[in-house]
Amino acid sequence: MNCANLQIPQKIPGTGHTSGTRLRANIMVQRSVTQQTTLTGERKPLLAFRWMRHFFTEETSSDQRHIADLQRRAAWIAVALILQTLSGLPLATPLGALLPFGLILAGFGALYMAFRSHSKKEKDTATSTQTTSHSSMRPKLWQRVMLILTCVFTLVGVYECGVAVFQCFQSPRFSNDGTSIDTNAAILLVKGRNPYTDSNFPDLLRQFSIQPEWTTPLREGQFVNRLDYPSMAELQSIMTTSLKAGNVPEFEARVSYPALSFLTLVPFALVQNYNVLPFYLICYVLIVFIAWKSVRRELRPWVALLAIANVPMLASTVGGNLDILYTLFLLISWLKRDMRWTSAIFLGLALATKQISWYFVPFYAIMTLQYYGWRNSLQRLLISGAVALAINLPFIMWNYHTWLAGIMAPVADPMFPLGIGLVSLSTSHILPYFPTWVYSVLELGGMLLTYVWYWRICRKHPEAVFLLATMPLFLAWRSLSSYFYCVAFPLFMLLTAHMKPATQPRFAFLRALHKTSEPRRLTASI
Repeated sequence: MNCANLQIPQKIPGTGHTSGTRLRANIMVQRSVTQQTTLTGERKPLLAFRWMRHFFTEETSSDQRHIADLQRRAAWIAVALILQTLSGLPLATPLGALLPFGLILAGFGALYMAFRSHSKKEKDTATSTQTTSHSSMRPKLWQRVMLILTCVFTLVGVYECGVAVFQCFQSPRFSNDGTSIDTNAAILLVKGRNPYTDSNFPDLLRQFSIQPEWTTPLREGQFVNRLDYPSMAELQSIMTTSLKAGNVPEFEARVSYPALSFLTLVPFALVQNYNVLPFYLICYVLIVFIAWKSVRRELRPWVALLAIANVPMLASTVGGNLDILYTLFLLISWLKRDMRWTSAIFLGLALATKQISWYFVPFYAIMTLQYYGWRNSLQRLLISGAVALAINLPFIMWNYHTWLAGIMAPVADPMFPLGIGLVSLSTSHILPYFPTWVYSVLELGGMLLTYVWYWRICRKHPEAVFLLATMPLFLAWRSLSSYFYCVAFPLFMLLTAHMKPATQPRFAFLRALHKTSEPRRLTASI
């Protein structure tokens, strides 16, 4: 036996302990101090609950960093939804217009934070770190607070869902005249009449229960040369006398949307069931279902939570808002962007539904140009335009004058300034009214800026389209809140879906088209 390396404990002078015993005691003391330090460092954070692990991953592996990043970005979507919900609260004071104005702007900022890229310093830190500690993977306090608040807002969402289901079995009652006009247009079409020609306000009042605040007054007749929005008493007075008159110029009654807005409601007119709310509710359910199937498995709890807490979009659904339908078409168009025909056809369906979807066309052109080349982009735009034209062509041939007047009504008819955007500062008399061309110039300038912005970030963040396409409307003469309520949840869907960002340099596809065949031949020969 080799005893050369064997150490025999020696007795320490003046004590009854050996050196080995003292060494073991020192190790035990150090281990105890280390355990106490670890327990102190891993103290439970504030407002950290066990159920939150379904929304914020607890795994510390490096491959979970991307999932953890998306979950924390979802918290910004929750912030935007909460701000949008608060912006819809009724406020009686003139200065109260500042609150919705600021909340919508803050909501834009939250949506920007949801998709913005990390700073260079954060990227370098993440790259240099090989392992992710448990503490760095934990959500921050504000993210946990937002998660709790979002759960609270689901109570309002559940109420809205209950109202929607209940009203599906009631007589038609919509909080916007657009749905009533579209439903009446479907009724006229079933009777063989031209909806763009024969739609009038007295018939709408006889057919549907329309409240004064649900109408779209025009600056004509008794409201000519007026900018301040009429009071409810004035609107009710004119509505009371409108049944006796053959023409009511003070209210918008013409079909103001492309043909698909009412063609989808023809089945309800055929069975003489004019409550079209089930159709829009199904559209919202389809949006949630597509989100559930397209996002990563770890993000599905956020899909369910945000879908129920999405009070603004649920309220639009209950009101039978047409924005739900074109949002569904645009989502499919962006999600299926790798499928040329499918993506282009659904974009065409959106264009044939409502004019706001036209704001997305330049962004679609930018996206397809950078991803697939100018030839593919041009083909897609032609397909989309052909689909939209084919749906509207019968009504153009029927009477193109009334069709064009209806399509151009949102910008050509003398509507009152209204909304929660820049114009709200004038309607509340904080600022004076500016000429309509000022708002048009501001809106056009905002559109040009968003095109440049999207060109720079499109390859990494194609989901930004739902924010950038609607932001210029904030500067318009009419910036209705419904324009912005169908933005946050679709942006979250595209952000968390399996959509790979473009990696090729701009216009590299021109060279790649000639080089793709050569590497394949070389590989086959090897």
